[in-house]
Amino acid sequence: MASKRTSTGEMISTLCFIGVGFWTLGAAMDSPMSRAIILTLCALACFAGAARHLIAGLLNRE
Repeated sequence: MASKRTSTGEMISTLCFIGVGFWTLGAAMDSPMSRAIILTLCALACFAGAARHLIAGLLNRE
């Protein structure tokens, strides 16, 4: 299986997803519980966005 090269834009968006995920987790630690739960879910969504190529590769395997 040939490895696919990633573009600069894909690398930048991945780093942005990771950065926003960590920033959101930090905000969740200083928030009341109800808001912290929502922010943590948002952070998990950002980390899933950062791992989108890995997730797609796992789901496409048969």
